[in-house]
Amino acid sequence: MTSFEIKSTLGIAFIYMLRMLGLFIVLPIMSVYLTELGTGASTFLIGLAFGIYGLTQALFQIPFGILSDRFGRKKMIIIGLSIFLIGSIVIFFSESLIMITIGRALQGAGAISAVLLALLADLTTDQTRTKSMAIIGASIGLTFGISIVLSPILNTYLGFQNIFMLIAILSLVAMAVVIYYIPNPIRYTKNKKIDYPIKQIIFDKVFLKLDYGIFALHASQIIMFMMIPLMLNGIGYTINYHWQIYLPVFVLSMLAIIPMIILSSKKKMLRSFFLLNVFLLIFVQFLFIIWSDSKQAIMITLLIYFIAFNFLEATLPSLISRLSPKNLKGLVLGAYNTSQSLGIFVGGILGGFIVMQFSDQAIFILSAILLAVWFILMLRFIFPSSKNDMVIKIKPEFFKQSDKSKNLIFNKIEKLDFIDEALIFPSESYIIIKLKRNTKFDNNKVMKILGEKNAIS
Repeated sequence: MTSFEIKSTLGIAFIYMLRMLGLFIVLPIMSVYLTELGTGASTFLIGLAFGIYGLTQALFQIPFGILSDRFGRKKMIIIGLSIFLIGSIVIFFSESLIMITIGRALQGAGAISAVLLALLADLTTDQTRTKSMAIIGASIGLTFGISIVLSPILNTYLGFQNIFMLIAILSLVAMAVVIYYIPNPIRYTKNKKIDYPIKQIIFDKVFLKLDYGIFALHASQIIMFMMIPLMLNGIGYTINYHWQIYLPVFVLSMLAIIPMIILSSKKKMLRSFFLLNVFLLIFVQFLFIIWSDSKQAIMITLLIYFIAFNFLEATLPSLISRLSPKNLKGLVLGAYNTSQSLGIFVGGILGGFIVMQFSDQAIFILSAILLAVWFILMLRFIFPSSKNDMVIKIKPEFFKQSDKSKNLIFNKIEKLDFIDEALIFPSESYIIIKLKRNTKFDNNKVMKILGEKNAIS
């Protein structure tokens, strides 16, 4: 990855972490806090307060993506963060479950996840985008771990509502990062128009399997964490001490996924690790049913869960980005993020309904069913192989010539039969050559057009 791509990825990862913080940080304490509100705090309404964030996210993901194509990514990110900020302030001043639910709905309405991923796609090449998406996915897992550790501590010293004022302040920091740190993409050649029907792309079987995967992953997460904090209370761990369970488990899980992420870069290993971790998520549901009567049992079960969740959260966005058509990534990622948001909403609603109508164990049975369907869908999934894209360092003097001359050269390069796309980064003096699948790079043809005197490496 070039320094330009690293800077872009880290900036976008920070914004993404903030957005997920608004969801994750309340998971360990929200069910306990809302239950203590008393009158009107039914199980169903508590589930709605959990899930409404995901519903409004789902409603606004694709509209935000479309508007970002027309008015610019960074403008829409600022607007989304502003709506998120207003929602956080509403919760800070809330004194009822209804107002908290409205605040959560506003937080979700600032649906910028797809826009962030589209911006990342603008700022990175196909080859490094896999790494960038993995960093984004890992940052989500990291945010989840940080949230469940810090949430009980912040609840003790700040209180539930003050946590949302802290989130509001972080939103302002995020806006500054967007404005002053994240660069705007520069293009010398326009993307070729691809006339794919929107419905055909959204309902493509390959993308639907991955969209269902992120739906099931987050629906089961919300369902589980409606019960896990109460289970910890049941074995004598009050909410203020839940972090003592979450912290060591999360640290160990992050260490465990590092070798898996490295090994899974190989095609056959990716498939094996992916299916293994989906299976582990299903196994975890049954462990919670039959083996959750002690601190040790819950910690071991949570460790298995976090390993599987963090690996899949890091892998899924990378996988769908690699499979997306180059000029339709915004649309595909918009549908992907909509599925994620729907999972959050449906998980909250279903979880609340199941607990109200059936036993506590039914929560984990429902979660296992959702995940088992995903496992079956992925059994025949064809995982993509990596492309050997090329990075060419160019002398800075090359970029001083006129745009007309540069465009002429780049257009000739893009017309070569083995090249899918050429990306140019003038500030970094790089040209990234992305190859079509099952083709080889012909260095002589590229250098004949580019001029060997202009290339450094």
